[in-house]
Amino acid sequence: MDIFTIAIGFVLRVYAGATALSVPVSDWMFITTLSLALYLAAVKRRQELSQIGVKSRKVLEKYSVSLVDRYAEISATSALIFYSMFVMSAKSQLVITVPLVMFGMFRYWYIVEKFEGGESPTDALLSDWQLLLTVALWVAACGWVLWPVQG
Repeated sequence: MDIFTIAIGFVLRVYAGATALSVPVSDWMFITTLSLALYLAAVKRRQELSQIGVKSRKVLEKYSVSLVDRYAEISATSALIFYSMFVMSAKSQLVITVPLVMFGMFRYWYIVEKFEGGESPTDALLSDWQLLLTVALWVAACGWVLWPVQG
C-alpha cells in the first residue's frame, strides 16, 4: 500500500495537469504513469532502506532491499511495455522514442546502483548529463514527430 500511495500521488498530479489544460488522460497514459510512478516510488524506498535503514520510517520494516528491487524491476518493465504500446497506438512514428526511454530507465538504475542516488529523481536528473541529454533528445524526437507540417 505504501508504494502505491506514493505512486497515486504522481498519477493525481497528471490528472490535475490534464484537467487544467483541458486534455483527456487516456487509459494508456494512466497505466504508463502509474507504472513509472511505482518504479520511482520503489527506488525511493529502496534508497531509504539501504542508506538509512528501517529507522527512518516504520513502514520500511515491511521491506527488504531485494523485495523492493523486484518491485522496481516489475514496474520499470511494465512502464516500458505500456509506454511502447501507448506510442504505437497513438502515433507509430513515436516508436523512435522507445530506445530513449529505455536508456533513461537504465541510466537511472545505474545512478541508483553505482552512485547510491535516485532517492530524488529530480536530483538524479539534474546532476547527470547523460540523463539530461536523454530527456532533451526525447523532447526533440517527440517535437520532430508531432510538429505539424505545413503544406
